[in-house]
Amino acid sequence: MKVTKTTSLSVTLVPERDFKEFSTSSNNILATVFYGRETSTSAPKDYLQIPVSLPQVGNEPLVEVWTSSLRHEVNQYENIYYAANSEMVFGSISFKETKNDGLEKLAFRAYKEVFEFLDQKQFPYLVRCWNYFPNINQVTNGIERYKLFCSGRHDAFSEKYQAIHNHLPAASAVGSQSGPLTINFIAARNHSGSHIENPRQVSAYQYPMVYGKRSPSFARATYMDWGSSKHLYLAGTASIIGHKSCHLENPLMQSQEIQKNLDSLLNNCASVMNKDVEKLEIEDASIVKTYIKDVALFPLIKDAMEEQMTGVESKLYLIGDICRKELLLEVEGVWSVNSLD
Repeated sequence: MKVTKTTSLSVTLVPERDFKEFSTSSNNILATVFYGRETSTSAPKDYLQIPVSLPQVGNEPLVEVWTSSLRHEVNQYENIYYAANSEMVFGSISFKETKNDGLEKLAFRAYKEVFEFLDQKQFPYLVRCWNYFPNINQVTNGIERYKLFCSGRHDAFSEKYQAIHNHLPAASAVGSQSGPLTINFIAARNHSGSHIENPRQVSAYQYPMVYGKRSPSFARATYMDWGSSKHLYLAGTASIIGHKSCHLENPLMQSQEIQKNLDSLLNNCASVMNKDVEKLEIEDASIVKTYIKDVALFPLIKDAMEEQMTGVESKLYLIGDICRKELLLEVEGVWSVNSLD
């Protein structure tokens, strides 16, 4: 089915001090993400309000705002808060861990509920996921918590799909300072988009078992044609070549390696879509988020990122643990893609 050409989706960063005025003047907000907050996700009348316990660093607090050109409804389905229109849905689900419900079990439960919700509401195609939970590098019963999360997520995908690699969206997994397991997601009604890999890296779903009994279940990027807007969503990208971490304990070299990975991934995306889009450059990003493990590294990493991304206006720096303890930062972003025609 062809996408309605009036459909659009956009994301921007709004200074928190200006958000009230912004929200009053705009009736098209789907969802807002408030970083550094520890309250519960809520669904006011007009849009989602999602807190994520990742402190911001920078000149002033910013709010991540997703808007759409289509009218939408805001509602709740079991544990999922969501904003949906005729073409897309932005949702969020959270679970608190208990003695009986550990991270692996909750990751499986959360994704299983997401899939049931998407089937029920007829949005079968996951486009982008963000996963946040505390103590991501901590070891529980001899297993790192990120590996436990990956196991639960993988089992949910495997239960849903026979060939899961065809259905994996771009995703990030970042260690928050506190709070529940929170999964934010975007899904589409009419088509799946294109999931794209990075030639410099082994696909995460093909990692060897040294990284866990179940591989991480995500694509390096997802290209989505929403109609009047076309987005490329880049997953969390770190200093990894093949499947190995590089430049241990060296934030500057890790930053430079991330730039090479971003260049490689963007070039491959342009190659895959060579009849549809112009050449993609890092500085053309609509928004870039950089996760930094240690706040003391912020000045050095910020200088490196600003040098590499001089043309990017919307940049957000967040303090969070990376999925491998030896990695000091990772970068993700959204690119608005221009058609050749």
